[in-house]
Amino acid sequence: MLRQAVAWLVVLVGIIAVVGSLGYYKYAQIQTAIAAGAAFPEPQESVETATVHRGEWAASARAVGTVVALRQVEIRNELAGTVAEIGFASGDIVEAGQVLVRFDTRQEQASLDAAKAEAELARLTYERRKKLRASQTVSAQELDEAQQQLTAANSRALNLQVGIEKKSISAPFRARVGLTDLQPGAYLDAGSSIAMLQGVGDDAYVDFSLPQDAAAAIKPGATVTLSTPQMPEGGITADIIAEDASVDGVNRTVRFRALAKSMGGALRPGGFVDVVATISEPQPMLFVPLTAVRRAPYGELVFALVEEDGKLRARQRIVQTGPVQGDEIAIVKGLADGDLIAAAGSFKLREGLLVQATKPGAADAAAGAAPQPATN
Repeated sequence: MLRQAVAWLVVLVGIIAVVGSLGYYKYAQIQTAIAAGAAFPEPQESVETATVHRGEWAASARAVGTVVALRQVEIRNELAGTVAEIGFASGDIVEAGQVLVRFDTRQEQASLDAAKAEAELARLTYERRKKLRASQTVSAQELDEAQQQLTAANSRALNLQVGIEKKSISAPFRARVGLTDLQPGAYLDAGSSIAMLQGVGDDAYVDFSLPQDAAAAIKPGATVTLSTPQMPEGGITADIIAEDASVDGVNRTVRFRALAKSMGGALRPGGFVDVVATISEPQPMLFVPLTAVRRAPYGELVFALVEEDGKLRARQRIVQTGPVQGDEIAIVKGLADGDLIAAAGSFKLREGLLVQATKPGAADAAAGAAPQPATN
């Protein structure tokens, strides 16, 4: 019995020794891992920084405007006839008074010559009877008849002269001619379209429409910003010179006309222009770059960079955002003026992470360079 108890005791001691050895070995591994972990620097991320700053924001309305020449007209013939001469080519710039189209007027000219001859004969008859009336050779009635015949003959000649002049169509102002397929010899009915003239000048009109609620905030004399891909960055300003007298019954919009000075050569009539109209007074607000705002299930947030023990760490700030202005967004609540925040690269951050700050544009200058670990 005693021998059996001793045997069990030996087995128990052996088990305790093995478990103790394994425990000590595992403890040594953990201590080694802790020491190895302590030897590595704390992880960090490199981001561009920005400062919360004050600015002004004003509500605006956007519209697509249409360029309109200061003067434009569609040339049509008042009288039917055969085209005898064309004084322009498609796309030409014509001067005021330049003949555009001349119709065949040979028949009208012959009738005019005959009418002039009749008028001259009527004049001579009237002059002769006027002299004879002084000697009582002709009656007053005969003199009156001669005068009426002279008036009628002059009117017939004038009517034919006006008809001939109407068959010679001239440019009413300096303009660029649109495309046309008109050729000499073509017969045109009265009212046929001959060409479209777009006035050539230093300035141009831009017509645009705004919803009636936004239109109520602007009046003639206000300014709008016009922009196209051909304009300098930021666009140009133009003065509103007129507004329509009524609201469009279909779209419930009001039409406005702005004058784009010195842009007549750059803006082609019929082209589109982006129009931005300010419809409220400027209001002070805080602004941050758009890249600084992150979206999360619980709201929008910005990583503020807070100095702790001489190092910058990322701290989440739940914010309430406002309108967007250019590449910045207004912050209504959650940040203060002058706060340092993470801008480009903020998506890499998490709460409490160590941050290496770089100035805006530094990442582009050092493209491809890997972030350097911090040293303790």
